[in-house]
Amino acid sequence: MCSFYWEKNDLYLDEIKIGSIISKPDADFSFTDHIEKIDHGIFIWKRKLVSEQQDWRLLPNHEMCFEIAVPSHYHMIPGVSYNGNDWGKGLEPKGFEHEGEAWSFAYHRTAVPGGTWSVNKYCSIGMFGQYEGIDFSCSLQPKQDGTTHRLIWPEQEQPLSYVKRDRYGKPYQNKWPESLEKEVTLTAIIVVDAIKTSKPAWKKMLQTAWELNAHSTKSELDTESIWRYGVEYAKNSLRVEEGGFKGFSIGLRWNEQENKWGQVRKYEIGWCGQNASLAISMLHDYMKTKNESSLQMGLSTLDCWVEKGTLDNGLIYSHFEAVLDSDSSAIQDACNLGTASQQYFEAYELCKQLNIERSEYLTLALGICDFAISQMTTDGKIGKSWDLDGTPFDREGTVGAFLLPPLITAYKHTEEKHYLEMAEKGYTYYMGELKEKGYSTAGALDTYCIDKESSIPLLETGLLLYEVTADNKYLDWAEYAAWYLATWQWHHTVSYPKESVLHQLNYDTFGGTSVSTQHHHIDPYGLKFVNAWMKLGKLTGDKMWKERARAVWNNATIGISDGSLEILGKKRPAGSQDEAFFQTKWGFRNGGFSVSEWLVAWPTAFRLEVLRHGFSDKE
Repeated sequence: MCSFYWEKNDLYLDEIKIGSIISKPDADFSFTDHIEKIDHGIFIWKRKLVSEQQDWRLLPNHEMCFEIAVPSHYHMIPGVSYNGNDWGKGLEPKGFEHEGEAWSFAYHRTAVPGGTWSVNKYCSIGMFGQYEGIDFSCSLQPKQDGTTHRLIWPEQEQPLSYVKRDRYGKPYQNKWPESLEKEVTLTAIIVVDAIKTSKPAWKKMLQTAWELNAHSTKSELDTESIWRYGVEYAKNSLRVEEGGFKGFSIGLRWNEQENKWGQVRKYEIGWCGQNASLAISMLHDYMKTKNESSLQMGLSTLDCWVEKGTLDNGLIYSHFEAVLDSDSSAIQDACNLGTASQQYFEAYELCKQLNIERSEYLTLALGICDFAISQMTTDGKIGKSWDLDGTPFDREGTVGAFLLPPLITAYKHTEEKHYLEMAEKGYTYYMGELKEKGYSTAGALDTYCIDKESSIPLLETGLLLYEVTADNKYLDWAEYAAWYLATWQWHHTVSYPKESVLHQLNYDTFGGTSVSTQHHHIDPYGLKFVNAWMKLGKLTGDKMWKERARAVWNNATIGISDGSLEILGKKRPAGSQDEAFFQTKWGFRNGGFSVSEWLVAWPTAFRLEVLRHGFSDKE
C-alpha cells in the first residue's frame, strides 16, 4: 500500500511531493494549523484564526489553500463543473475562470460542501469544508504546473453568481457573522487516493464526505399515504380527456387570472409527463383496491397511445399533443422512447396477471427495440432523437442509452440473442464514454449539457446485464455509473435563513440530487434510481448504497401536499409537489432558497413506480 504523509505543510506520496498548504502573510489575521490523519489518505486540517478586530464584519475574507505540485488532467466541483463543462451549448459556468478571475461557488451550490477534486498521474485529491456556523465557498484553479484547491470564508460568489439557466446575477461577498469572538476554527478535509483503474477516482472523496456528514432522515409520510396521495393527484389533478386523448397532463402551474392551479397542455409518454408509468400505477392501484376507475384510467391511457400515437417504423410519439395538432415536425427522443418501451413491457405482463388481452402492448415495446437496433452504429451509438420518418435529428449525447434497458427486456421476452448482443454493444460504447470523459450528457431534455439523468440507464443496464449474464464486469460498470450519479447527490445539510421558503418547509438537502451543470437546483429525479441503488447495495454488500437510496427517498418526499399545504400564499392539491427546490441562490425571488411552483407529474409518477417495484420504508 502506498503511503501518504505530511512534513510540515507538504503532502507526500511515498517520496513524491504531491502538494503544499499555501500560507500567505495576513495583516488582518494570525493563525495556526493542525493536521490530523483520521484514516489512510484522509486528513482533517483545522485552522485557528485569530483577529484583534472587535467587529469581524469589518474584516476581509480568509482562504485555506492547498496547491497541487504536479499537473492534473481532470477537475471536478461535484454538481457544478465537470472538467470545466466544455461539452454542450449552454451558458453555465465554463472553465474555472471568467475573464481571468477564478470562479468561486457557495457551499450550498456544491454537492459536497465546498468540494473540489482533481486527479494527476500519481493520485486523486479532494478537498471540502465543514459547516460550523459560518457559510463558506470554494474555488478550483487548474494551471499548467499544478492545481489550487481553495476554501473561502465567509461565503462569496465571484466574479458573477449563476442564478438561473444561462443567466447571471451580480457577484456578492458576505460579511463575517457579528457574534464572533476573538478566534474561530475553520475546518477542511483533504482526501488523497492512489489511482485505481476499475473504480472512479472520485469515489474516496464521496465516501468520506458521506461518512462525515451522514445523519438519519425520515419521510414525514408513510408509504401507504404516499401511494394514496399519488393516485389522488393523478386522478383528480392531472387527468385529461381531450379530442380522443385519454391520459395525464405534464403538470400544474398557477393561473394568475383565475387565481388557481391549472393544467399545462402537454401530454408526454415518459420523461416529465410519464403517461405510461402513471397508467401502470393505476393498474397496480386497481390490484390493491379493486377501484374500477383506476383500471379504466390505466387501460384507456395505454390504449390511447397504442391506437393513435404509434408509427409504422416502430416509433411512438413522445408528446400526444403533436397527434392532436397534426404536427408533422414533432421530434421523438430516446429518453421517451426507451421509457415507453420498458413501461409497455411491464404493462403487458401486468395485463396477463389480470387476464386482460393486450398483445399490442408487447408489439409496441418490441417495435421500439427494433427501431433502436436499426439506428445503432458499428461502434454501438444509437442517437438521441429522430424525425417522424425515423431520420436522425441528433445523434450526440448519452441519451441513446435509455434504449438499452428495453433491449434486455426484449431478450427476456423473446430469447432472441440479437437483442442481448445489441444491448451489450451499446452499453460498452456508452460506458466507454463515461469512463473516458468523466461525465454523461443531455438526458435532461430541456438542456444540452453535462447532467445526471443521462447516466441513470447506465446504472440500470449494468444491473440488468449482470442479472442476465452473471458477468461481474457489468456489475462493476453499474457501480461506476452509480458513483458518477453520487457526484450529484447532496452530502450535507444546508442552513437556510428563517425567512426563506426552504426554512419554512424544514427542507433538508441531504440526499437530494441536482439536475445538471446548466440547472443548479435540487429535484426529486433521484427517485428514478432508488431501487437500483438498493439492488446495488444488496449485490455488492456495500451498505452505503442503501443509505444513499433511502436518503434520496426521504429528501424526495419533502413538500408533498396533503391538500392543506400552502406555500407562497397558494394552497396545493393533495399529492402535488414542486419539481425544483432552490438550495442555492437560484431564481430571482428573495435571492433563492425557494421553490419552483411547478407541480409537475413526474415526481408523483416516480414515487408510485418506486413503491410498485418493491421499495419499503421498513426495509
